Amino acid sequence: MRRQIQEEEEEVRRVARPQEIHRDQVRRLLDEGAQLVEVLPAKEYEEDHLPGAINLPLRRLETEARQILDPGRPVIVYCWDSA
Repeated sequence: MRRQIQEEEEEVRRVARPQEIHRDQVRRLLDEGAQLVEVLPAKEYEEDHLPGAINLPLRRLETEARQILDPGRPVIVYCWDSA
């Protein structure tokens, strides 16, 4: 069982590498059911965020992503920092 979990985690790391995408790609992925995640703290998320975005602050991303996000759907992570 442990070996299977290790193999699955390695496959995820191999396939799911972060990459920069452009606005038109974001729109297409969202139309296809991708999850949009804003990683700023909750207070900043409340002030402004993209429609449909899930707030998952960067500090909690690693520990809570598996519980909140659907592993069968692509994830778009963004940080709207106007500073």
